[in-house]
Parts: sequence; C-alpha cells; structure tokens
Amino acid sequence: MAYSYFAFLDVMGYRYYLSKDESNGTEVFKEKLITSYRAFEQIDLATLRHKSISDSLFMSSSTNIVGFLKATKDVYLRFLENGLLIRGGIAYNKHFENQHITYSHALTDAYNLESSKSLFPRILIHKSVIEKLKNESQGQAQSQELDQLIAQNLILRCGEHYQLHVVDTANWKDVYENARSVYLENEIDIKKDPKIFEYHTWLQNYIFHFKPSRSKKQKYIDSFQFLN
Repeated sequence: MAYSYFAFLDVMGYRYYLSKDESNGTEVFKEKLITSYRAFEQIDLATLRHKSISDSLFMSSSTNIVGFLKATKDVYLRFLENGLLIRGGIAYNKHFENQHITYSHALTDAYNLESSKSLFPRILIHKSVIEKLKNESQGQAQSQELDQLIAQNLILRCGEHYQLHVVDTANWKDVYENARSVYLENEIDIKKDPKIFEYHTWLQNYIFHFKPSRSKKQKYIDSFQFLN
C-alpha cells in the first residue's frame, strides 16, 4: 500500500447556506460551490486527485508536497473569493483508493486534525508531513522540498501545530477584501452565534498579523463595543 499526502477540507456553514437557499428560493450556494471547484481547472499538478461529498472535499497526491500545498492554498483562496470559508487537515500516511473503496490512514489522520484541532478557518498540517521532510533532510544540509517550503513561506508554526500559510504580499489585499465581504454579507447571523463570530475574528487577526506596512486597511470586526 502506497503512502500519500491527503487533505481533508470542510466547507464551513454548509447547512446554513443550504437552509438560506431553501428559505429564499435560490441556488446561490450551489453557484458558489460550482465556481469554487473550478479552482481545480487551474491547478497544474499531474498527481493530484480530488473529489467531494456534501460539505467535504478530499485531495491527495503521492508526490510533490510543495505542489500539493500550493494547490491546497489555491483552493482555500478560491473558496474565500466566492464567499466561503474552509478548514481542514493535511497528513501523510498509507492510502489506498479505487472505484469502490477508500482505505486510508492518511484520510483518518487528516480528518482527525480537521475535526478536533483546526477549529478556525485554517488548514493544519499533521506532524507526519514535517517528520517526513526532516527525515529526508538527514545526512544533507536540507531537503530540496523543505528548502522550497521555507522559501515560499507555505508553512507556519502556531503553538504546537503547523498551519498552511495562505496570505502573502501579493494577495494580502484580496484576502482582506474577500474575508471582509464574507463577514459583512452574513454579519447579522454571525453575531448571533459566539462560535461563528470567533471564527471570523480569528481570520481577521490572522490576516492583520501579516498586514503590509504600507496598507491603510482597517479591521472590519469590533470585538468589543460600549452600549449606545
């Protein structure tokens, strides 16, 4: 059985958007999903496999962790561009899949990371991925893949966890505008649920941690307000 990189991604608010479409007699959410999944048409990674079931998106590749993380970043950003947040986990482990069954330790590791640790609209990276890269670098200065990941700032350390870094100098303004739009479009409902409000507050804080010094953009969420 072969080893593979595997991403388990969850479309946040899936039931909320379905219910909203049903109440309004629209298919806005369906169109957002269709447009978001077109991200795969632009990804040039020959080894990438993907499929979706309900609110879950699966991506796998047996090689090229740099290309795989860049593809996952592209997917995250395309969903955000279309007004949708995703969170997930990425792991490296044994994986088998054919037309009938999926038997995968990698899927289980990625799912457990997404469901119990990710919490916010972010994609965590399992320690198995980092350990693989470190093992490959033993006996040499550093592995070529690790060099590329460092050069391209694709991984962040966050406490004891590793996170896919989706913000960069070139896309910061777009990420900010898209995250702001998602919040403002659903602000009334977001403020009703402390957990969902916390998701958006976390995303804003993450984006502003990497705010370019020249940017004049202001935060769009006030966490605390006096009664007026």
